[in-house]
Amino acid sequence: MITDKQRDLAKKFMNMHNNNSMFILANAWDAGSAYIFKKEGFQAIGTSSQGMALAQGYADGQNMLFEDLVYGVSCMTRRVDIPVSADIERGFADNIEKVKANARSLLDVGVVGFNIEDGRQDKTLDNLDDFLAKIRALVALKKELSLDFVINARTCTYWHNIGDEEYKLKVALERGKAFRDAGADCIFYPGAVPMESLKILIKEVDAPINILLTPATSDIEALRSVGVRRLSIGSGPARSAYNHVLAMAEELKRGETDRILKHSFVYAEANAYFKK
Repeated sequence: MITDKQRDLAKKFMNMHNNNSMFILANAWDAGSAYIFKKEGFQAIGTSSQGMALAQGYADGQNMLFEDLVYGVSCMTRRVDIPVSADIERGFADNIEKVKANARSLLDVGVVGFNIEDGRQDKTLDNLDDFLAKIRALVALKKELSLDFVINARTCTYWHNIGDEEYKLKVALERGKAFRDAGADCIFYPGAVPMESLKILIKEVDAPINILLTPATSDIEALRSVGVRRLSIGSGPARSAYNHVLAMAEELKRGETDRILKHSFVYAEANAYFKK
């Protein structure tokens, strides 16, 4: 059931994309990380597909159960009172009606946005017409529910490093414009996008542009100055956290306990931080 609170959050999230300023979308992988980002002042949460997969013990790439994704997202929306956008990768289906049904399941637990992508595990891109049909299905769902959630359409042209720079830019422009015309509210270009190419994409696609934080796209002020609207931090925080757990496990096997015991986030402080 769509609630008035959800409609208000959807409106807030859409307005964040339509304002002439960049915002950072904090990508969480469970309710605890979502709560931390919210408490530290971030205005919206996006799920990390890899982060959530790792939390379930799987690799990224639609390997986790969709039901587990829905449950994980529902834990987030129950715990935070800011917009939550779900990364549904390729929709967890190729059948258009199933993609639409999956989106509806996530809307039913309170999300107000989706990230949907055209990249396949073999590092190719979906047929453009097939992917546009997924976008149009989400647009139809907006109308059916009278809920203006954000559709963030991602092309993996740069992420999969398809072709030389001239070819990547050509495909990125073609797909970005097509996604926009099909009804996407924001166009997502993850990967190492050169600044000059980014400027062209922002100007010619003429839609809010989402960029992923990478070593090549880490100058936040430069991204803001050229007109990027949304900066996602992706799976970086989740991988950093799991890297810490991995190091802790390796040290514990050797009988070393400092990483576990010698830190400032003690039992009482952790409870106090997460106290409602």
